[in-house]
Amino acid sequence: MKLTKADQLLKSFLDEHIPFYELRRAGFFPKEMKKSDIHGQAKRICEFFGYKTVYEYGAKVTYAHISYASGISGLDSDRPLHIDEEGKLKEAPFIEQFGGIYE
Repeated sequence: MKLTKADQLLKSFLDEHIPFYELRRAGFFPKEMKKSDIHGQAKRICEFFGYKTVYEYGAKVTYAHISYASGISGLDSDRPLHIDEEGKLKEAPFIEQFGGIYE
């Protein structure tokens, strides 16, 4: 079956941004869903996140609390280090900002 241009775009978007097999294994997608069911995947994503379209996925900046397992040994902190805008060595913040995919 030949995909329409809209279906090709949807398939490409899902392939690039959605780890189908990992999410199915985790129970997000039903076990009986096939990777080729691009409309089923899009519907599930929209229902779960409350999107009008699957293309909203990753469009906005999000913030998340990051728990670090270990940092640099010998230091008092378990958080990794980074260089800030002023060139000073700092611990990574507890809240990380993740940019949108369209930025």
